[in-house]
Amino acid sequence: MTISYNKTWEVMNGLEESFNRISAIEFMIEQLGEAVDNEDQRSVINLTRALQSFMPVYVNQYEKASQRAWNNTVGEVRKLDNPYHSYETEDFEVDYEELQKFFEDDITEPTPEPTPEQE
Repeated sequence: MTISYNKTWEVMNGLEESFNRISAIEFMIEQLGEAVDNEDQRSVINLTRALQSFMPVYVNQYEKASQRAWNNTVGEVRKLDNPYHSYETEDFEVDYEELQKFFEDDITEPTPEPTPEQE
């Protein structure tokens, strides 16, 4: 298994595009501040409703893009670095013979505790 440049670029670009939507929220907040300063109640109401409508959609979309980016980058590296870990744990079966071989090859003798005379 290898990490694909194209897939990584795609998910990270999706994350960036999602994050960039925050600039629309930032613009609306600036407009809202101006409307408050100008005591423009109609604009205050409209901008507040717009923010209340857009914010949950943008946050939800960003969370999905973030999770997808995470899974396709960090998750893939984790699989490479730790092949005994699986995200599909529901139907994951442990090959105990393979696991035993892994630990047998990695057994080291414990370091004895120093005696009081050695300290």
